[in-house]
Amino acid sequence: MLLSKKSTRNSTPSTRCPIEAAGSIACDYNVSEIARAMAKSPTTLSNKLNANIDSHVLTLQEAIAIQHITNDCRIMNAWAYSEGKTIVDLPEVGLSDDELADQVLHLQETAGGFAKSVRLAREDGVITESEFNDIHNHARETINAVLHITAELEQMVRPSPINPPKATLKVAS
Repeated sequence: MLLSKKSTRNSTPSTRCPIEAAGSIACDYNVSEIARAMAKSPTTLSNKLNANIDSHVLTLQEAIAIQHITNDCRIMNAWAYSEGKTIVDLPEVGLSDDELADQVLHLQETAGGFAKSVRLAREDGVITESEFNDIHNHARETINAVLHITAELEQMVRPSPINPPKATLKVAS
């Protein structure tokens, strides 16, 4: 599913276009250091990160390498967003009961923050770009909280002691 122009109009290009996201890496990191870590020419890598240069194209392997070197997932996130998807960090599992209870409370807190950001943004009848970005951030935080709890609960699934699976006897014929 592709996102409509209306649904993406308030997002910055670097959050919804993988090419723009790759270009923004050059603004936030030292490209020469990244290139050295990749055993590439800094000039070539700079050209590959520049969306205005058609003669140099960033490969998937290079994008993955940049992500590992910088520990920055913006290219992958923008690619997913451009395809109508989102990336969610997988949680660590193995919480104690108290920690799980804290996670449930955190979920309620984040859901409240999401609802509050929507209410405040709509108060004047106009949702600005910064207000939408705040809503979007709260939404992602809420989704992450739900997925973390779900992953934790999945680790707690056990066979039911009340209704154990019935043993079947096979009769030789």
